[in-house]
Amino acid sequence: MRYGERQFNSNQEAPVEFFNLKTKRKVEIPDDQLKKKRSVRTTSGGKRQERYAAIAEVHEGGKALQLFKFINKETFDSLDVPEMH
Repeated sequence: MRYGERQFNSNQEAPVEFFNLKTKRKVEIPDDQLKKKRSVRTTSGGKRQERYAAIAEVHEGGKALQLFKFINKETFDSLDVPEMH
């Protein structure tokens, strides 16, 4: 399994693992609490570059925190969650 890929059965949702920088712990977030985002930019050489991320919002100590995880295109396309713009 490569970095950013998920292993799951097609009939079952699998949580995505994030690393919380505040608590220094790994946390698993279910798919129904995720959003995804595609970032597109043009490099100085004129090439188009796309990056993909999964985003989760957690509440830690009464404050809302956003957790980000960069993922590959296949994982991005397989996530059945709303896309942020």
